[in-house]
Amino acid sequence: MSKFEIILKEWQVAAAQLAENPWVKRLEKGDLKLCHYKGYLQETYHHAGVNPQIQAYTTMFFKNNPRNTIRKFYKHAISEIGHDLLALNDLVALGENKEMILATEPLPITLAYNSFVLNLVQFHNPVSYLGYLFHLEFLPTQNGPKYIHQLEKLGVPKEALTFLEEHATVDVAHNKLMEEYVEELISTERDLQDVIWAAKSSVPIHSHMISDAFENGERIYGGTKNLKAG
Repeated sequence: MSKFEIILKEWQVAAAQLAENPWVKRLEKGDLKLCHYKGYLQETYHHAGVNPQIQAYTTMFFKNNPRNTIRKFYKHAISEIGHDLLALNDLVALGENKEMILATEPLPITLAYNSFVLNLVQFHNPVSYLGYLFHLEFLPTQNGPKYIHQLEKLGVPKEALTFLEEHATVDVAHNKLMEEYVEELISTERDLQDVIWAAKSSVPIHSHMISDAFENGERIYGGTKNLKAG
């Protein structure tokens, strides 16, 4: 079994835990309202906005200056720039005020998720970043189409699903990049275990972020009059 296959298998076992998230269960049952989706989009806007910078920053810590891999990392990071604006525009498409969203602050768990990966890069093992990235790239391609279908059943229009649609399709190509990153950056058993740990640890942190986002959406958007569904 290749290093990539080992990571994928370990991550898939951990990612199955997401199905136990009460909010994910509600989504799959069609029991969510538009206010919850809005909360998710707001936190996604905050989380995705710094991911390209984090990916580029990580290359500062790679050993032996692997230029070809760094070049791929930068191209990858550039392709992610502006994805936060997809989430922002989805919220605007749902009738929310752009300036009000821009004035919001990320929830503590969102900051914690970003801080988690920065801590790994600076103080643990920079190659651990691959585990964090692995989770973010594979989750949308594995679950995205299913969740998009559920949201459409709730009445969410296509023009408000651009963030999820983008990642359910474009991340397929990024999945292939992950195979290259694994081969080029993981050189020891310690590296491999650190990447697996980061990938598996991302699951509960991201799960908490999703839960807090839905709860925050209920608080902020639950009483608005411009809901188009739910």
